[in-house]
Amino acid sequence: MRLVQTDHLQGGEVLAREILTSDYQVLLGEGTVMKPEYIEKLKDLNILSVYVKENYDHVKFEENTILKEEVKEDCLTKVREILQQHVYQKDTELYEINRAAEEVIVNILNDKHVIKKVYEVKTRSSDLYEHSLSVCSLAILMALKLNESKETVHEIGTASLLHDLGLLYITVDYNGRDISTLPKKEQEEYKKHTIYGYTAVLKEDWISERVKNMILHHHERTGGLGYPFHMKEVPAAYQILALCEAFDELLCGVGCVRVKVYEAIEYIKMQRDRGFDSEIVDTLLQFAAVYPTGTKVRLSNRQVGVVISQNENFPDRPNIKLIQDTEGRETSGGEIINLLKVLNLVITEVLD
Repeated sequence: MRLVQTDHLQGGEVLAREILTSDYQVLLGEGTVMKPEYIEKLKDLNILSVYVKENYDHVKFEENTILKEEVKEDCLTKVREILQQHVYQKDTELYEINRAAEEVIVNILNDKHVIKKVYEVKTRSSDLYEHSLSVCSLAILMALKLNESKETVHEIGTASLLHDLGLLYITVDYNGRDISTLPKKEQEEYKKHTIYGYTAVLKEDWISERVKNMILHHHERTGGLGYPFHMKEVPAAYQILALCEAFDELLCGVGCVRVKVYEAIEYIKMQRDRGFDSEIVDTLLQFAAVYPTGTKVRLSNRQVGVVISQNENFPDRPNIKLIQDTEGRETSGGEIINLLKVLNLVITEVLD
């Protein structure tokens, strides 16, 4: 579905969501075909935009996420409860983070094709707990691909779930905001979250020193480009967490302005040997889908389609179902193009 300004409605569009009056009465139900008189009524009521169905809303997508939805929801509930209990000074619950990290690791390893697949991480809300879980799954997958030891993989998973613990202790509004544009005092307060998180777990004897240091240094970049200590050399395990964190925060708007997936991918490419080691950057680029399923794209021959599935080992060459021909006319045949086989076509534009 897509959001359309009422002034741009021409009639014939199908509502994807019901329209409610100011007192929550249904004015027009989902599935209503828009007529000129309906459009005029919406304008009279100062309803500025509505959601309408795309001509591909019926298309079935083959989403390939790192964690199955039921596993993700279970882990997310656990992580949220554990971290919230910690804020209320119930540190005995914090130890359960270990088990949550292990659950993520086990579920990733259950997929025997885990090393070959291209996975999707999509833009979403800036929920801190979902961000932590997403970083955890990304970082564990990267550590496995880099053949890190079992101990290191588990430590990276634990640190990922705890890395932004310090954000629970600051009052700066960081959601969807570029930190570099904030007043200096707010910038300084935000950057202290790494230290606050480290201090919060400092006395936890079940957490290894390396995990504590990963929490402290997850915003460090090689060459002294990060904070809080501007480290020149950053250990590989720290970089794995830091890169996954930088990528995911762009998708959900934690401490930055949210961007589209392909824009986040371009940012990560620019960090190669400019803050992160090339091998670590290249590993993320191998499995992060540039165009997640449901993305509407224009091809180099001017046809328009929607991404319906990914191709293993080729994150920028998905399968696309055509919805418009080269002249902009809607297509009914539903032709599917596999960009892995049609090499003379490339995606030139992502459409809203």
